[in-house]
Amino acid sequence: MILAKLPFVIHFLVETAAAVSFIFAPDLQLPGCNLAAKLILRQYGGLLLSTNVICLFIVTEPGFSDLARQLALALGTYHVWPCYRAYVRIHHHLTAAEKSLALGGPHLHLVIHLICFGMFIGAFLS
Repeated sequence: MILAKLPFVIHFLVETAAAVSFIFAPDLQLPGCNLAAKLILRQYGGLLLSTNVICLFIVTEPGFSDLARQLALALGTYHVWPCYRAYVRIHHHLTAAEKSLALGGPHLHLVIHLICFGMFIGAFLS
């Protein structure tokens, strides 16, 4: 496998877990949410799954095309937003009000998404 494809594999692994959580346990992501919020969270989980399909296409195609580089940039910019969410949750001590720390909590999320961001930017620049 070409090293530039590694971020796509990591994204697939990380976001599969997140998608399953958003789809099947939206209350873990947003405790006490109403039905409308659950629908939006489930839709977001579906969107994450669609990014995983893109990752599968990139990983299985031969070589590493210009389109793959462009998709690396797009997926890299996505990871800025989970970093922001994790930062806000940490900075405002929002985890104290949560019953459980879904998928490891904001500190782990921040680290993982920063790594994903960096790997995708590296793939884009390769």
